[in-house]
Amino acid sequence: MTVLTDLPAGHDFPPIAFSVNAAQSRAYRAATGDTLPLYDEAGLVPPLAVAALALGALLESVSLPPGTLHASESVTYVSPVPVDATLECRARLAQRSVRGGWVVSVLDSDILLDGTTAVSTRATVMSPAAPS
Repeated sequence: MTVLTDLPAGHDFPPIAFSVNAAQSRAYRAATGDTLPLYDEAGLVPPLAVAALALGALLESVSLPPGTLHASESVTYVSPVPVDATLECRARLAQRSVRGGWVVSVLDSDILLDGTTAVSTRATVMSPAAPS
């Protein structure tokens, strides 16, 4: 499996198809303490659950070095995501730099619903640099 820190800036990941079922949505809400019934009532997935599960799906195609930290995340919500909808994540390694013994990787992702962006994310992860 390819290691994230071996990829160059500008690397486009292959599109990843995934969906979020009702059980996954409930499990995410339980883990985060979100007790609002509106998601079940409307049949929708919380936007942060969509972003988290998309990042998880992406990380199935690339490995992270031990000691990697998820440093930051920004998320833009464009439209609601229904439970069981088929989504497509298109991700790109937007930036890669080495600072103070750390490889800083910035991943930009668009999560599409029916071909239109529903959620956009920017995640920054920091991994220990390999000794030189």
